[in-house]
Amino acid sequence: MSNVLVIGAGVAGLSAAEYLTAAGHEVAVVDKAARPGGRCATRRTDVDPAAPWFDYGAQYFTARSDLFRRSIQADLEAGRLANWQPSINIAEKTDTTWLFSPSPDERERLIGPRGLNRWVRDRFEQLPVDVQCERRVNALRGDAKQWTARFDQGGPIQATHILLTIPAVQAKALLGPAARRIAALGNTPNIMSACHTLVVEAPAIDGVEAVFFKDGALSWAADNTHKGGDTRSPHLWTLNADASYSDKHVESSAEELADTLIDDFVQATATPREQVRLVRGHRWRYARPGPAAPDADDRFWVDRQKRLALAGDWLAGGRIEGAWLSGRGAAARLIGDV
Repeated sequence: MSNVLVIGAGVAGLSAAEYLTAAGHEVAVVDKAARPGGRCATRRTDVDPAAPWFDYGAQYFTARSDLFRRSIQADLEAGRLANWQPSINIAEKTDTTWLFSPSPDERERLIGPRGLNRWVRDRFEQLPVDVQCERRVNALRGDAKQWTARFDQGGPIQATHILLTIPAVQAKALLGPAARRIAALGNTPNIMSACHTLVVEAPAIDGVEAVFFKDGALSWAADNTHKGGDTRSPHLWTLNADASYSDKHVESSAEELADTLIDDFVQATATPREQVRLVRGHRWRYARPGPAAPDADDRFWVDRQKRLALAGDWLAGGRIEGAWLSGRGAAARLIGDV
């Protein structure tokens, strides 16, 4: 059997590792971050494990395909995932005020009752896989027999097959001249758009647990405290900036943009500014499909002769479900199952 190195421990890396280990292959997973999860990112306000948590990456996901639904059924039954049915409003700005109306979008939304990062980590912990975090790959070279990955720290890893689940820009940089032959990497700067994210303490809003913004600098706000079923106050709200605003200010930190984003939130929701406190800011450089994103139906890219595969949400519509299907599909194609 082959040994496969999966670079990236997000949802696509998870599904690839699950498929490959089930097929009997030896798998190692590396990630530059401190923990698995990718943009399924969750933190607590304190080191106390009972402290309130917040998702500052992906907020929820859907399960539209039968294959993905079957994969998460045990998680739903065990309570590692739960259905989230918030009161969602649409906020639109007029000349003088903001208008709120109920969102007609009633799709099923799934969350992790302890945060989405915990769900990904639980799945990884069930695998007989060596997951090495804080391992940034700085060079990747392949020949007729094997690939060698070198890192900022620690020794190299050799593998017969490589599966990259990192953003397109990073994959292109690692592959160097070889990337020129991969059409999916042709316009990497525009494949994914940025997203500046803030988490703030703010009061609960009566009848509003999430908001889609149609105007201004924000695109989304969600009450994490409602997700966790917590009645304590103040609540923890995640605010996502609009894609065009984020791209325009991509070199700024989220904290530098905090005043603008918080101002839109307090004006739209009529929340007193003095009752809002910044908890965390984060800039996601590669968060949402951009103007050059591949067709979501492509899902993955594989060169079996070179024993190389690309997967990730950037190939699959930017969704968690797409990332899972992408990683699984790439793994299956890479080892010749499809």
